[in-house]
Amino acid sequence: MAHVPSVKEGSYLPVSPKNRTRLSKRNRTNIAGSSSTSSWLNVVLNDHEVDPCTESEIYSYQDINVSRHKPVSDIQITTPFVFKPVNPGQICAHGESLRSPGRHTAPFSSTSIIPSSSSLSSSSSPSSSSAFPTPTFTCHLSEEQVIKVVEVLGETLEEIKIHVRRTVITSNEYDYQIPSTFLVEFNKLLQETPLPSPTTSRPPPIRSLDQLRAELSSDVHSSVPSPSAHFYQYVFDFYCQKTAFLSVAHMFFEVVVMDFLCDHEKDKKTQQMILREFMKIFSDEDNFLINRPNSLNNGTDHEYFLDAFMWYYRRVIRVEFNYPCNLLPRLHIFSIRFTTPDSIESILSMFYTKYFLNIFAKEHQKDHGQFYTPREVMRFMWDRVLLPKDYTDNSTWLEKLLRDQAHIYNSTNQNRHRIGFMPHTPRVLDPCMGIGSFLCEFINRLTLAARQYPSVWEEHKALGHLLQSLAKNLWGIEIDSFALHLCKLNIILHLLPLYKQFLQVSPNNQEITLKLTRMYLFRNDTLNLYLPKPELAWEYENLSKLRSPERLKFDYIVTNPPYMIRKTGFISEPDSELFDERVLGKGGMQAYAYFFWFCVERCHEDFGEICLISASQWMGLEFADKLRAWLWQRCHFVEFFQFEPFKVWRKIQTDSLIFRLRRRREIIPLHNHLIASTQSTSFNNNEPSILFLRYMNRKATLQETLQAYSNFDQKMLNNYEKDMHYKLTPPYPSTILPSATNSYSFTFLMPTSAVSAYLHSITVNLPSLCDHQSVKSSWLERNPLIWHRGPNTNPVYALVVRTAWAYNKFGREVSQRWLRPVFYWNGKNGGKEAEFWQKMGDELRLEKKESSPAEAYVPLGVTSAPVASEKSVYSLIMVDRDAVDKVRKEVGEDSAFWYYLREARKNLQTGMSSREIVYCGTSKCGVDVETKIIHPINYGYFSKNQPRQRFFIDENNVCVTNQCIYFTLKSTTPLSSYFFLGLLNSTTIQHFLSHHCKYDQQGRMRLFRESMAKIPYAPPEDMDGANWFSGCVKRMIHVRKMLFEGIRLCDDEDKVSSAVVEKLRRGAWQLTGREWQEKEKDGDGDETSVVLREEQEGNWVMVKKCRGRGDGVEYSLYPEIVPRFDEIIDGSTLTSSPHHTTDNDVEMLNTPQATGRYGANKTRIMKPFFESLLHASACLQYTIDQYVYSLYGIEPNFQIALEEDLKLEIFDFITTNYPRWNGPNANNLTSSNGAKGSGLELRGKIPQWGERLIMEVEKAIDEGQNLLRHKGLILNKER
Repeated sequence: MAHVPSVKEGSYLPVSPKNRTRLSKRNRTNIAGSSSTSSWLNVVLNDHEVDPCTESEIYSYQDINVSRHKPVSDIQITTPFVFKPVNPGQICAHGESLRSPGRHTAPFSSTSIIPSSSSLSSSSSPSSSSAFPTPTFTCHLSEEQVIKVVEVLGETLEEIKIHVRRTVITSNEYDYQIPSTFLVEFNKLLQETPLPSPTTSRPPPIRSLDQLRAELSSDVHSSVPSPSAHFYQYVFDFYCQKTAFLSVAHMFFEVVVMDFLCDHEKDKKTQQMILREFMKIFSDEDNFLINRPNSLNNGTDHEYFLDAFMWYYRRVIRVEFNYPCNLLPRLHIFSIRFTTPDSIESILSMFYTKYFLNIFAKEHQKDHGQFYTPREVMRFMWDRVLLPKDYTDNSTWLEKLLRDQAHIYNSTNQNRHRIGFMPHTPRVLDPCMGIGSFLCEFINRLTLAARQYPSVWEEHKALGHLLQSLAKNLWGIEIDSFALHLCKLNIILHLLPLYKQFLQVSPNNQEITLKLTRMYLFRNDTLNLYLPKPELAWEYENLSKLRSPERLKFDYIVTNPPYMIRKTGFISEPDSELFDERVLGKGGMQAYAYFFWFCVERCHEDFGEICLISASQWMGLEFADKLRAWLWQRCHFVEFFQFEPFKVWRKIQTDSLIFRLRRRREIIPLHNHLIASTQSTSFNNNEPSILFLRYMNRKATLQETLQAYSNFDQKMLNNYEKDMHYKLTPPYPSTILPSATNSYSFTFLMPTSAVSAYLHSITVNLPSLCDHQSVKSSWLERNPLIWHRGPNTNPVYALVVRTAWAYNKFGREVSQRWLRPVFYWNGKNGGKEAEFWQKMGDELRLEKKESSPAEAYVPLGVTSAPVASEKSVYSLIMVDRDAVDKVRKEVGEDSAFWYYLREARKNLQTGMSSREIVYCGTSKCGVDVETKIIHPINYGYFSKNQPRQRFFIDENNVCVTNQCIYFTLKSTTPLSSYFFLGLLNSTTIQHFLSHHCKYDQQGRMRLFRESMAKIPYAPPEDMDGANWFSGCVKRMIHVRKMLFEGIRLCDDEDKVSSAVVEKLRRGAWQLTGREWQEKEKDGDGDETSVVLREEQEGNWVMVKKCRGRGDGVEYSLYPEIVPRFDEIIDGSTLTSSPHHTTDNDVEMLNTPQATGRYGANKTRIMKPFFESLLHASACLQYTIDQYVYSLYGIEPNFQIALEEDLKLEIFDFITTNYPRWNGPNANNLTSSNGAKGSGLELRGKIPQWGERLIMEVEKAIDEGQNLLRHKGLILNKER
């Protein structure tokens, strides 16, 4: 049966005076006789007088400074944290434009809806009773004070946790207070809590309280407690933590109510009476003071669940008048008093995160996508939805929040203070509300809006109606019971300012109170909206409304949907009746996409607005292509604000995107899966242009970034910050959603740099680099490459084995027949796969996660030799569907090879029982391809350690898996594979990769066929230049192979490899500073010292650390400025050339320690070798980039801008010796016959310095080879 309240909900009830709250009312001021043209504040304030309640009734953040002589519409609200609106002149307190002539008011802050805790008052009331003296406590809490409050709550929680534990495990007079739900919830925790180890068996459920006490006692008193007893103790500690957490949350609730409603501290009996009177205005279902029923037949599962954790607060803490853990004095001792709700949400959020989420589920936030939104972000999002629709919209945030009352107030003067017109609040929804932060932010703004109208703020009926309207129009859904309960507490506390004012302005002789309807807050899964039993009529009826978009529409939906992929997290299978799988798909979809759908479906078509924050991947990635088309049909996107990773959430690596949209009144039709263009010319749209902002100042704080976004003014585009990238896109039908590749990408809305626009303009008519079925027909004949991806070797790469292990396990003959070298790296280090390989006897297979061995031009860790001893070398088992019978016939079912394949299927492919053994489609692995150009498909992102792409060439028939993509040349392509290897590793192609393949602001890329097909290709016309270019690429491969060979000659191979590879990727060559250590031997032979280079005040100096002189350590500094590679050495000429390796150096490699003052080792002798070849590599990469610049016709100023965009470092020494290609004015290129040319004639030709550079590179190669010739001899001597 549905709960039937004893009092009619939504009505006023008479009560006796003794039961009314003991609060003195403030005398109302008769303002009827005031001038209709004067400010309502001017009526009650003198020239230099401020509102008498400014300090006693503080509410939130901003100051209200009102001049006596200013009209009402010129109210200014300022704050230390100011967001200026996009159109500040259109926003004012009562709808009058601040752009009117003669007005000189400061722009109204778009966050002015949040008043300052130091100033918000009942400014429309002329006087205040002495019952509200100005408190001497701190009302607005600083960040440090908020943290202190949370610490006090945490300390109190630990004390109460001990009391709860003692109460449960000790038989005493409180036994009857422990509800039957206790054991139910304890056993649920017992089943849900992860076991400490896979070998531990889960203990049986507890049947009685005495049994639990016995188990806990055995764990404490036994010298060797059983695993089950220890696990019981572990789970019971969880239970006590949850119970103590809820108890402290309610105690904190009491403190806030007492501070709000009492002028000084009361005895506990009076406090409880005041709390009860306040909670009586709420429905019994929202009043947590009422004991919940213990049967599911009489209450919801949410109430039943909470009763198991709330009993201690209800039946112990509230009953004992001298309960030791009294929170009120603990906070007041720090002069902390709550007379404003501004810090409540922050305290509850921090307390919930620190003492609940972080304790009970280390991965809870990640698994459920729960990350609580910073308050400044919430405020910013509410600012945006309350802005006017466009420049023709004169409505203000007040009119949006209190539509009816604002209309009355702005009408004739006679009606300005009429009584009987009740305020109406918008209907608001948060479908994943957490602890209700977004809804509480709305209440804050609505409260301030009510203060602006005396006909609301000074009328108890209007305030009562406003409270009723809030209760009816706030809707929210939350999946977690604890979060939902905190949400209710949070919302109730944020209603205190309205309730307090309601009491103050109620007539003395009219004994009334208020009864609100039940709050529309539900514990449910938004992706399913499960319906309860029909007997629960209220829940059933209203959840049915939520399930049906036609029955319930909302004015504002502002929320932060969960960040996670549904198939990898604890997200349920969405209800197909709520979501269209044709648009959203069945798997792999980000959870927030379902919330997009849910919000849009329930947004009012006429004046509804939505503001969401999510990751930005959905804007361009193919998983959301149908969703984007669906959104474009139904919504007008108003604005986007992009944030870099870690900007909004310090520990979350993904980027963030705030975007605002409105429902269209009519759906844009789709024709043949394409957005209609000419068919909808009659479509009438007055929407503004779509704004996309990206603030690129990485040093800016979150608040500074939000401020920059708020300051942006579309009417002053010439005055925006240089770090602000923007784009304004006309709305539909002026802009048609691009659909050339059926991806409906929204990336065209994003701002592009001048470099991107320039490159697009000069390459728009070029063919594509590779094939794709949806590209322009003209490209099909001219694109030179074919895109491939390796086969899926699932289950989880079971068909990839370590070569050394496989030869030992399967034998040489079987391995040579069925195994082939594969380019692979291990991306996992645990799970069921690790258990499988441990069972197979290869514990090293998943020993650790490995980084991709891909390096530009030369791969690492891959060999085509039959067997390799290194554990990082892998092989692919070449068994496909057709080869199963061959394996059975040639190897036999009794062999170790068949046993492995069969066990892999059983353990890792449990759902494929029809297969005898595991296999994959090996035809795509490229083993039969003579030459292929390979790259990992998931590139990651360009960074300081990985500044460039890493294409390399394979000519040894090495296999690849679906970890990689690879290119092959079309048979009609006349150029060599080395030409395309250089092209793919060039800076120009790097820009196109970054532009077309990245899917978030962090720059992570996926090299899918559809993305690679968007890269333009400029075919060379001068074959001499193309052949010279291919020769440069071959030399680059040779140089890099020599570098990796040289690394193996060093003493500390791992350390040297790290230093050399880092320089190689960056295009640098001097090995200085901490990257390289040199050892010395003291002349006395008794002591050693290590010389390190450190940076001090901008210069590199030598730091000599001596050891062996007793216990003390002596330091001495030897200033030695290390010259840069591009500085003049010895006052003569620029040099890059490090000291080349000499024959004497080679001889030293044969001697572990040479004589003399300075010792020598192989690492030290190899340093000039590395610097010489690193310099050659840097020059060759520069040459490759310059040739491709000339091929595409990119001018020098855009070359530099492109390199700056990509954060590449090009050293002055190189550009001085080898000038850049100079476009149509080029004077540094020659054709094959030596004649100079210009413009298109010079594209793809050999630069004048080309042969000189080749000679210098050859010299470095020859000198390096002189050292490497001795490699075999040296290694043999060491063995």
